[in-house]
Amino acid sequence: MTAAVAVVAAVVTLVVPQVVAHAGTAGKGGDYVPFTTARLVLETRDGTGGVTGARGANTTTSFQALGVGGIPTSGVSGLVVRISAAAPTAAGYLTVFADGTTRPSVSMVTFSAGQTLSNFAVVAPAANGKLSVYNSLGNTHVRVEVQGYFTSTSTGSTGGEVPIPQVRAVDTTTGVGTTKAKILAGGTRTVTLTAGGVPAATASAIYATVTVPTTTAPGYVQATAVGVSTPGMPVLDYAKSINNTSGAMITLGTNGQVTFTNKGTVPVDLIVDTMAYFSKTSTAGAAFQPLTNRLFGASVPANSTVDVVVGGTSGMPTRGIAGAALSFEASGTAAATLRAWPVGMAEPAVALTQHAPNARHRSSGIVKPGLDGKIRIRNNSTSATFVYVDLEGWFADPLPAIPVTQYSPVIVKQSVAVAGQGAGTVEYSYVDNIGRVVIGHQTQLDNFANIQFTVISGNEAFSGPPALAARPDGTVQVAAQYTDGDIWTSTQTAVGAGTWKPFTDIGGSMATPPASAQLSTGVTTQFAVDADGKLWVYAQTGAVPFWRDLGGSDYTGTPVLATVRDGIQLFLRTGAGTITTATYRADGSLSEWTDLGSDGSGSPAVVVYPGYRLRVLDRSANGTIVTKQQNLDGTFPLQWDPLGTFVSAGSASALLDPLSGLTIVIARGDDGIINLAKETGQGTGVFTNWEHAQEEGSPLAATDPTLTVVNNGSSQTMILVYRTVDGKMIIATAGSAATLAAKSAFTPMQLATVQ
Repeated sequence: MTAAVAVVAAVVTLVVPQVVAHAGTAGKGGDYVPFTTARLVLETRDGTGGVTGARGANTTTSFQALGVGGIPTSGVSGLVVRISAAAPTAAGYLTVFADGTTRPSVSMVTFSAGQTLSNFAVVAPAANGKLSVYNSLGNTHVRVEVQGYFTSTSTGSTGGEVPIPQVRAVDTTTGVGTTKAKILAGGTRTVTLTAGGVPAATASAIYATVTVPTTTAPGYVQATAVGVSTPGMPVLDYAKSINNTSGAMITLGTNGQVTFTNKGTVPVDLIVDTMAYFSKTSTAGAAFQPLTNRLFGASVPANSTVDVVVGGTSGMPTRGIAGAALSFEASGTAAATLRAWPVGMAEPAVALTQHAPNARHRSSGIVKPGLDGKIRIRNNSTSATFVYVDLEGWFADPLPAIPVTQYSPVIVKQSVAVAGQGAGTVEYSYVDNIGRVVIGHQTQLDNFANIQFTVISGNEAFSGPPALAARPDGTVQVAAQYTDGDIWTSTQTAVGAGTWKPFTDIGGSMATPPASAQLSTGVTTQFAVDADGKLWVYAQTGAVPFWRDLGGSDYTGTPVLATVRDGIQLFLRTGAGTITTATYRADGSLSEWTDLGSDGSGSPAVVVYPGYRLRVLDRSANGTIVTKQQNLDGTFPLQWDPLGTFVSAGSASALLDPLSGLTIVIARGDDGIINLAKETGQGTGVFTNWEHAQEEGSPLAATDPTLTVVNNGSSQTMILVYRTVDGKMIIATAGSAATLAAKSAFTPMQLATVQ
């Protein structure tokens, strides 16, 4: 049946705001340029850097880094710095960060009173080329040297990071890689640092853990690349009476050789454990991406391990991470050493950092995340050890780009009404055919011709459809898949606002767009499937939210979500075409999966009935719509029932009419006409024949339609939404849900056009 009704069209203004988010550059730029002589950018003992005198407690000191001593003035994404605290008067820590930015909640070198100690870090410079150093407690002199840098764009003359299994390259206590003998005071030792697969001809530098075991006097160790005339660079300050460990970037010389010099007054042993190398070849190695965050801070029991999530946190992907630049701190009542390695790999027989009893120590390293983006840390100690793990950046392997989906559907969500509101605003969202995230903002809930449309993605490129979640505070959040596979989110700036916050990259490396849900605990949560067919969840809670692997290996498409009594019911398509379902509970647990069969394609539609019984609708292999309803005992019948012979061009959309209590189903035909079927009576499960949902001559649909209900606080209006082949968004109303139940056709129809 069709209805002869008037069609009203409205042109809506499209607003394009500035967006500050920037795409990741996986596989581009971030190449490493090593120095053979350190560039001193701060030394408070002699005034280098324009600052003289010990730094006081809780002070921040700024100094110039770019443009100093041959460091480029621009095009630098990260500086490899060695940070030293000299003659501190109290136990404390130093943090180096980009000048003018918020100081990160991490430390980079820790020390006790009187200890001159150092560590390496990778730090992004500020736009003005400056760095800042923060001293937590006491007074201490500070020395900062730059020993290399990462480029912002590919130079074509050098390469990136290549991970290798951690391996002991040099150990003077056992004779590994060198003579079994201490290095004399003022003495040297030349070694070849190619253990573990480091190529002598094409490696420019290695990242290693350098250890000087307990000594009777302080000093430092210098490394000089063989074959260069420059004096080399310090790699480790050591204090007496403790095991000294530091991460270090070591520039390699001819045939991978380096000469170490003991710049102390007593003989010392030296241990070098290699973790990664950097290539001279411009087409080899992973690109550096600056990123700072605290990933972990907790006590690890004696002689035990803990898994720390790295990939999938802080906007990082869950795959394509060749290594993470990490800083580790350990402290406890007994002496301890820490190891860190990829989950799923064998535990290495090397130490990453260590501390003396009732002291703390910090070292840095590069570790490639293992299974599910995790690293495993072992506390080798007879007592519990408190461990911090801080992120300083990561190294990105190139990942295949996600194409922009053409004619993805429109998603609709009404916000939660808060105090002072009769009803929440309605938000419409879609990703258009060139990858822009478009938001439609409706405040006049009876006027579907007056909707403000805004592009909130700037020049960033996404693939649709997006996902919308109505948050308990009255705002709406949008999540969309970036073309590198990461998931990005943005939220309204305020309740009922037509403006949106800058996008946040929450990482993920997903193969499909996300689905969003609001848990009963108030936590906004995303679900998505990766290229291996695994299902992942991202709950926006905790100090460091992260993507968590929920398992599976054969899922495809975007998950479909339905809120049920026990949590969120998930429906996923498998590679075989069947639909499988499970319940994701508010505590993060997952029920067993139930296979519902089918041989279809596209996304299923789900209707929730009183008692949380579910009806699932699917597009079968021949294009017809089929359905099954959950039994009273919670099981599903084996059989799928056909809904007539209408052949759909895509996925159906369905809902329970809140007034009539009838189930309404719509789908798009091959001719672009929206068709409709409805129940003949409440709960019958028997549907009418399919018929046109709109009048003759209505704009044809190029996308799957979305069916929903808008509540204006006193009445409800059922609408269907779709886009045409020329990109216009169409909203067709049924006047009221009860009207549609009686008449079948959407009347009158109103158009909202985005050009």
